[in-house]
Formats: sequence, structure tokens, C-alpha cells
Amino acid sequence: MIEIKNIEFSHHHNDKPVLKGVTFNAEKGRLTAVLGPNGSGKTTLFNCILGLWMPQKGVIFYDGQNIISWKHERRAKIISFVPQEHEPPFPYSVFDVVLMGRTVYINLFSLPSENDYKKAIEAIELVGIRHLKDVSYTEISGGERQLVLIARAIAQDSPVILLDEPTSHLDFKNQIMILSKLKKIIKERGLIAIMTIHDPNIAMLFADKIIMINDGVVVADGEPDTVITEANLKTLYGIDVQIINFDGLKFIVPTIANR
Repeated sequence: MIEIKNIEFSHHHNDKPVLKGVTFNAEKGRLTAVLGPNGSGKTTLFNCILGLWMPQKGVIFYDGQNIISWKHERRAKIISFVPQEHEPPFPYSVFDVVLMGRTVYINLFSLPSENDYKKAIEAIELVGIRHLKDVSYTEISGGERQLVLIARAIAQDSPVILLDEPTSHLDFKNQIMILSKLKKIIKERGLIAIMTIHDPNIAMLFADKIIMINDGVVVADGEPDTVITEANLKTLYGIDVQIINFDGLKFIVPTIANR
């Protein structure tokens, strides 16, 4: 489990806090989705978990240890990160991009070991992109790139994976394909996965747990069925919605005036 407890963060001493006592847990084998409008503090939260920014208050526990002051190299062995998009400065092959996930285990003056190559190949096969192994990363589609970034994070062999809006640049088919594949990997490997996402319908379909953040505060935390309510969505986004039940699934529909 990773436990986020009372995290407070401001960019400067006298600034209004961006995070105001954020607290939640994320468990092994489950996909935890963080929902919130732009400017709600989702990116800041990820930067604090990754150790890029130091919160003024609070603790982050992994396996009972407070990791808040861990150096980047040590933290990278337990937390990997999948960004929204990534444009490498050179046309690396897909295999080379995935192999970069092993950087944390490779000495500055060393070459990747046989084990590093093995882990990269395993990750490529796990996400189903073996056929792209030798293709230039700059020549593949957005959906394929996202799979490469997920493979890179898996090759890093860390028990915690953070995903920053992994479907934001993808078409509908690729959103479903990537999240289905990701959820299967998380369950099979027992990963702790935290994902920011914009679409509450997608969160409802794939997340095991949902954290709603607004203005730096957790406004709801729990199973999708209990957290995704019309009242909570109104609090979160400031719009009226209806939740429609169909064939055992719930769908969120915005109420549009003068329709």
C-alpha cells in the first residue's frame, strides 16, 4: 500500500496552498483514479509523490516507510511514471525507449546487463508490442507510444506506477484498449497504480477506487459506485449531471440547458 497523509504544498512561502491536507491510500492490484478539474492539484500531487517537489507538510508511506525525503534514485526503484506524452530528442527505437526504464539500475559508466535487456523484452511482450521492437518511436501512433511508455514503466520493475492522464491524446478505441490492458497488468503483477484522468465515465468503467480532488482538497474517496454521484460531480465540476443505469453499468450525462 502507498499512503498519502495530510500533504500540503505551496509554491512559495506566502502563496495560497495548492494542496491542503490531501490524504488517501492506494492498494496493490487495484487501479486508483484521481478525478478533478484543471487546477485542482492533481499534477502537483504527482510531483510530490515522485519527489520532484517537496511538500511543506505531510508524509508519504510505502510499505510502512516514509519516503518523503528519499533521494530520486532510491524513490525511482519503487515508483515509475507514465507521462501524458513524450517526444524524445533522437529517433530511438521502441526497444531503446523501453530499455531506458532500466536506467535506475545501471551505473553511469556501465552498459545494460543481460537482465536489463531481458526485463525490457518482457515488458514489450507484456503490453503486446513485440512487432514494434525495432521501429523508431517517432514513427508510431499515439496509442502505440502510450503502450511504449507503459512498457518503459513496467521495465523499471517498481511496485508503484503513476499515470498522468494516459488516455488524453487517444481516440476512443485506443482509450479502451490501453486501459483494459493496463488493468489486466496491474492485477496480474500486483502493482499499485494511481492514474489522473479527466473523464468520469472512463474512471467509472476502469477504476477500482476513485479519489476526487477539488481546489487541493479530497472531496470524496472510495469505490466508484459510492463516490460517483450526481451531488459529488456537481461539487467537483460545478455542472449538473444525470447518472443513468443501463445493463448493470452507470453512465454520466451532463444536463445541457436549452437542448
